[in-house]
Amino acid sequence: MSTAANGTPLVERTDIHKSCKAIETLVNVLNDYCEAVGLVVSLQKKLAKSLKEAAALKATGEVAGS
Repeated sequence: MSTAANGTPLVERTDIHKSCKAIETLVNVLNDYCEAVGLVVSLQKKLAKSLKEAAALKATGEVAGS
């Protein structure tokens, strides 16, 4: 660890620990966000496919029960 001219450390161990925990939290949140975005994209694709299939159906004037 680098030290200043008077022999004191430049950064305290507790400060490094807090910084590492903050970075870990940030990475975990970004990972969760990426997973959520992936799920949304998957749902949007399914929705688009369903809408496309529904638009391709032909309507009839007859009621199915008659």
